[in-house]
Amino acid sequence: MSYADRLRAALTPIDGAVLKRLTATAARPIYLVGGPVRDCLVGRAVSDFDLAVDGDAIELARAIEREWGGTLTTHARFGAAKWTAPDYACSIDLATTRTETYPRPGALPEVTRGTIETDLIRRDFTLNALALRLDGDHFGELIDLHGGERDLRAGRLRVLHPRSFLDDPTRLFRAARFEQRFGFTIEAETLNRMPAALPVIDQVSGDRLRHELELIFQEAQPVRSVRRLDEWGVLRQIDPALRINDRSAQRLASASESFSGWAAWLADLPLADLRRIVVRLNLRREDAIDLEQLAGLVDAAEAIGLAATRRAVYHQLAPYHDRALRAALNIIESDRARINIELYLNELREVRPELNGAQLQVLGQPPGPALGRLLMDLRDARLDGTLATRPAEENYARQWIAREAETHGT
Repeated sequence: MSYADRLRAALTPIDGAVLKRLTATAARPIYLVGGPVRDCLVGRAVSDFDLAVDGDAIELARAIEREWGGTLTTHARFGAAKWTAPDYACSIDLATTRTETYPRPGALPEVTRGTIETDLIRRDFTLNALALRLDGDHFGELIDLHGGERDLRAGRLRVLHPRSFLDDPTRLFRAARFEQRFGFTIEAETLNRMPAALPVIDQVSGDRLRHELELIFQEAQPVRSVRRLDEWGVLRQIDPALRINDRSAQRLASASESFSGWAAWLADLPLADLRRIVVRLNLRREDAIDLEQLAGLVDAAEAIGLAATRRAVYHQLAPYHDRALRAALNIIESDRARINIELYLNELREVRPELNGAQLQVLGQPPGPALGRLLMDLRDARLDGTLATRPAEENYARQWIAREAETHGT
């Protein structure tokens, strides 16, 4: 089967029609590059579209938007744009063919306009340094300057040049992802180049490291990739306490999104280590807060399990966020603690008295701290089942207000 036929087979009819119209609008060389080409060559459907344009990609994207409508996002620094057609499920990424130079190891690259040849050499691995031309009579022409198709057939992961990991240590994370996703073998020389890049990880921003790790969480086999990073020394380079053990690996295997991944992985760490890693990876503020709450729940598991009344369970758990509590269900080993957490999440957190603050003021309780205490007492009575109706609440409140007035001489 020709490359053109493989590409047609990998595209849905609507995707093929959109690309055909887009290349006609471009009226210049335009290429499908990177991962989509890799997927096409191994017989997978192409579900994302990374296009390299011989010319100004942003100018082309704006012309497409004017002609078709849709939405457009541009990134002038990289000469790139993302366009989404109206009523079209996929977005298309367009980028000017470029060359990149790294001012120092681990830094973001400096970008200048280049050719398809320079565009491909800047990529991470040979299997991603592939392009299929899309325009006119050139449709389906494969550009493979570095043996990427040969490596793909051999199931081999190989970097393009000796400084690849030094220039961009995040390629170490991608090596772990691709190795496990495709079941490939990392070429020996590529493995040998990894240790020299480890110190350069210190120069990589927390945002970039966090992003790479969260991409691993989305893989079908995240634990295998994380274990490989541990074997290579990547994790301890990020932080000496960032390791993976059998217990956290078992939990990480069932994580469904980024926070559950962090919770599964980091829940057993001492608080000081957790806080240091959170800062190094620049985790989102809400994630950092809930991870600290999760650590608090793990430490308080025995006390949570010993809470014997509904009101005691409520007061133990009300300070914690729902997300931290749900994560704790997968971390805490105490059955009694998990039962109480589930009771709180499924029932107790929704318990409220029927009377509100305004109604209590009508009954005679002035605004202030005492009003808050009365509301809490009413809720606790509801939790314990001693007050079941609104009239019972009103009677309780009148007695409470009378005692308060007598105590304080009002």
